[in-house]
Amino acid sequence: MAYAGYLIKIGNYTIPLSMIKADSYYAYVNMQDYEPWTDAKGYLHRDAVALKALKVEFDTKAMLNNTEFATLIANIRAEFISGKEYARECDITAYIPEYDSYVTQRGYMADFKPQMYLASATEIKYDSCRLAFIGGVTEAAD
Repeated sequence: MAYAGYLIKIGNYTIPLSMIKADSYYAYVNMQDYEPWTDAKGYLHRDAVALKALKVEFDTKAMLNNTEFATLIANIRAEFISGKEYARECDITAYIPEYDSYVTQRGYMADFKPQMYLASATEIKYDSCRLAFIGGVTEAAD
C-alpha cells in the first residue's frame, strides 16, 4: 500500500500532519540478527531474523499551546494497550519510505522531554519535542 495521506497512527489515532514539524520525520526498520559471531578468520556469520524492528521519530511543531500539546499526548495515551499503560505499549502503524508502504508492529512510546518555551498567567507554549516509537516488542493484534 503506497502513501495514504498520513505518516503515523498509534492504535486507531492518526497523528495529524499539522502536529509534525516539517523535515523531522524518520521512519525505518532495523535488521536484526540472532547471535551473530565472527570466526577466527574475521568473517562475520549472521542469521538475520524475519522481523525488522520499526523505529519512528519526529518532532512536534513548535509553539503548540498547552491545550494542543495536552490533546496530542492524551490521544496517544488513550491508545496504549490496556494493562500496559505504564509501559506505553501500543500498536504503531508508520509509513516507511524504503517500502513506500506501511508497517504495523506492537511497540512502545519512548521517554520524551517536553520543554516549555514560555509560561505566563494565561498560557503555556512548547518548543518542538522529539517523540519516538519503537516496534518489535511483541506481536501486534490481528
